[in-house]
Amino acid sequence: MDLISKLEKRFGSWAIPHLALYIIAIQAIGVGLLLSNRADANDLILFGSGIVNQGQWWRLLSFLMLPTTMSPLWLFFAFYIFFMIGNALESRWGTFLFNLFILNGYLLTVAMAFINQGVIITNTYFLGCVFLAFATLFPNIEFRLFFILPVKVKWLAWITVGFYVLTLFSSDVGARLGVLASFTNYLLFFGRDFLNSFKAGQRRKAFVAERTEVAAQPMHTCTECGITDKSDNTTGFRYCSTCGACFCEEHIGDHAH
Repeated sequence: MDLISKLEKRFGSWAIPHLALYIIAIQAIGVGLLLSNRADANDLILFGSGIVNQGQWWRLLSFLMLPTTMSPLWLFFAFYIFFMIGNALESRWGTFLFNLFILNGYLLTVAMAFINQGVIITNTYFLGCVFLAFATLFPNIEFRLFFILPVKVKWLAWITVGFYVLTLFSSDVGARLGVLASFTNYLLFFGRDFLNSFKAGQRRKAFVAERTEVAAQPMHTCTECGITDKSDNTTGFRYCSTCGACFCEEHIGDHAH
């Protein structure tokens, strides 16, 4: 029994069904707080110094409330897409594994705030990792870009990965740590699959190379003159009933034993 199975056996009853819906609800609360001016973005962001030095432990949850946009239309579609993605992952993985994926990403993101307490951490890359997981498991699902252009989700995922890699080299420390947490979480869940796929590909290449090499070898070679069925495919070959050697039609009748 692997580690995931052991954890599920012990803690599976704690898993929260439809977790994506709760994450959306948390963000909806954040939207309400921002619209009512009861809080601003600076009140919700996560940074370790605020927690350690000022005891603002509510920031451990409040950074999840930050919406990606305040446009009502785009919020609706963002919530809908995240709900669809979350449900698809939960259906494929099961409730416990999806919960574990979210929890692990959350803990890694929070850990980054304590690694460097002066940086600002948002939920952008934490939630983006959920999209990358969806694109890995459902690469050929199509989204309508700008509601018109059909694009397979795997290409959107590659664009996202490119943006994340660019962020690692050009953005602020907080964004870099957020990307690092996202990639770490992704590799913890998919790294073994990629490694197994790579090994299977190497075995397949070795098998094809071996079969190609075997196919390139002649089946028949004349013991007398050295001609083969590969060098001359019009020549027939026979095996001597006395010595058992292979000869072309020209030498089968007059060779010496």
